[in-house]
Order: sequence, then structure tokens, then C-alpha cells
Amino acid sequence: MFGNKSEQIRLLRLEVELANQRSGHWQKVNGRLNEYIDGLEAELDIAVQEYTELEAKYNALITEREATQPAEPPFLSPQSWDVTHGGFE
Repeated sequence: MFGNKSEQIRLLRLEVELANQRSGHWQKVNGRLNEYIDGLEAELDIAVQEYTELEAKYNALITEREATQPAEPPFLSPQSWDVTHGGFE
């Protein structure tokens, strides 16, 4: 009677030990994945910062270009073309 119970206890202890080993393995995997995710988040933060800086430079260049362009282009505008006679006014 006690032999059967002690064998069951021994088997349960082995099962618990195996479960703990598996748990430890998955905890390590989980830790590595979390480190990888943290690295990706850091890279994304840097990329967003670089994009924001480039966008600001681009916007500044567009503003500068628009400020230095004359109101009318130096060539004749399409409105001044005389399309009925094939020439200019």
C-alpha cells in the first residue's frame, strides 16, 4: 500500500521537476524576446527622431525656396498666349 503511494509521489516530484525545467527554459526565451523587443523599440525611436529631423529640414528648405521665388515666373504665363492665331499677344 505504501509502496504504491511512494511511487506516485516520486513520479509527481519528477513531473514537477520537469515542469520547472521547462518553465526555466521558457523564462529564458521570454527574457531574450523581451530584450529583442526593447532593441527594436530603441531602433524605432531613433528612426522616428531622424525622420522628424529630416522632415523639419525639408519643410525649412521648402519655406526658404518659396520665400525666394518671384511671384510670377520670368517666362510668359499661359494666360498671355494667343491660341487663336498660333502666336503670342
